[in-house]
Order: sequence, then C-alpha cells, then structure tokens
Amino acid sequence: MLKALTTIISLAAGLLAAREVYMLLPSWEGETWPWVALDAGFLFLAFVMIAGLAYYLLGDMVRWLLSRNNRPPKA
Repeated sequence: MLKALTTIISLAAGLLAAREVYMLLPSWEGETWPWVALDAGFLFLAFVMIAGLAYYLLGDMVRWLLSRNNRPPKA
C-alpha cells in the first residue's frame, strides 16, 4: 500500500509540473506540427523527470523513516 501511495503522489507531482510547463508555452494555434511535437515532448519530459524524482525521493524518505523506527533502543 505504501508503494501505491508513493506512486500516486509522484504521478500527481509530475502532472502538476507538466501543467506548469504547459502554462509557460505559447499557444499552439497557427503552429506547425514539428513545433507542437517539440512542445509535447517537453511536457512529457517534465512529467517523467518530476514523477521519477518524486518517486525516488519519497521512497528513500519512507525507507529512512521506517528504518529509524525499527532501530533497537539505546542502552
């Protein structure tokens, strides 16, 4: 369940990042297809990079928190 939650949060972060990149792009009206494809490639790249980064950061943070709780008490 923790893995699914990490995946959902990272995908949401990637979607928000791609949405913000989309807001920065100019309108596609009147553009040629190569420019539209290039812009779509940037949106996909932003989504993948942020989703992957969030996935690994959240996974490491969860692993660190769980290992911290499983340590034996100090004598």
